[in-house]
Amino acid sequence: MSYFNGFVRCSMALSLFLSGPFVHASMNDGGREEFVLNNIPIRVGDKVGSVDLTSAMEHYKVPAISFAVINDDKVVWSDAIGYIDSAHSKKVDVNTLFQAGSMSKSVAAVTALSLVDHGLITLDENVGSFLGMWKIPKPHSYQTEVITLRELLSMSSGLNVGGYYGYAPGEPLPSLLDTLNGVAPANTTPVTLVHKPGSMYEYSGGGYEVVQLITDNITNMTSQRSADKYVFGPLGIPNTSYNQPSGVSLTNVAEATDSFGKGFAYKWRINPEYAAAGLWSTPTDLSKFIVSINKAYKGELRQIISPEMAKLSLSKQKNSPYGLGFVVEGEGDELHFMKLGQNAGYQGWLVGLPNTGQGAVVMTNSDNGRELAQDLIYSISKAYNWPISGKLEDAWMIN
Repeated sequence: MSYFNGFVRCSMALSLFLSGPFVHASMNDGGREEFVLNNIPIRVGDKVGSVDLTSAMEHYKVPAISFAVINDDKVVWSDAIGYIDSAHSKKVDVNTLFQAGSMSKSVAAVTALSLVDHGLITLDENVGSFLGMWKIPKPHSYQTEVITLRELLSMSSGLNVGGYYGYAPGEPLPSLLDTLNGVAPANTTPVTLVHKPGSMYEYSGGGYEVVQLITDNITNMTSQRSADKYVFGPLGIPNTSYNQPSGVSLTNVAEATDSFGKGFAYKWRINPEYAAAGLWSTPTDLSKFIVSINKAYKGELRQIISPEMAKLSLSKQKNSPYGLGFVVEGEGDELHFMKLGQNAGYQGWLVGLPNTGQGAVVMTNSDNGRELAQDLIYSISKAYNWPISGKLEDAWMIN
């Protein structure tokens, strides 16, 4: 198996999966939608075949899936299928909230890049002066090393703590400093320097919690307020928030389920590690986020980041498969950026193709949702004639 442009190009045995039904370039939107909903490639044993989306959901035991499609830098189709919980008590719709998992990191990265645009920090200066009273613990051999925002956003900072599992409702929640220091009630180890900064790629949710601290200190705002100012507000995406669902929104939230389609003992875990994993959103909202980045990359002004920041964000950084906030692959029309999101009971993907103005976001309420989202995005890529093809893969799945 070899890897091509962030998608898996499979061996001859899987050629059916990659080729699939032919899609005529002139197919109208209704035809594309019908194709997508009825041509989801799934593997059963040694065979790969196409089924409709509902059957694929049953195969993967996923109660709900929500998705949005971008074409010509517009959100041209949003849909949601299934139920908010394993009991099938209520159907989902395009406004149903899902946990975004590590797609939160992409939003945190763009918020930080907005601060660069405003001259409040640079990508390559020592971030130490933006950490307040907290200092990054460093082993003796790295005492003189400095860490930059560029390294934090590109997963090459040398910091540890890959991910965060969150907390059950009712459990004490740590402050940001508790999380960084790894002290109770935090359930993770301290964020420390374990590799020479800039020397290698290593996935680090801990690094993004440092980004959260930097952003909070520079703006003197909470993570929610700074994201409202620099990202959510300008995009007009009211369904996206770091805050736990409450009020009216609480009635339309997809509940977490395991890989067998069973609900947890509670509706969902709580992730106070906002930058790394704490976002709630919808595919429609996150697609607007992708559209703005696509447009900025092509030089359009009045987007959430400048064209300069968009170019840097979608360029692979030194010793990393990441740009700034996204995995980046390909060149020209095949250039694409992507992020996998996985929290307990939720999995999804976002992908954007800036030069062709295309992309998609898929969110599910299942620990099995990653594969289903990959299969759905493959079908979308065929129906909308993307210049890339295959099964989506994130950097940690490859490296």
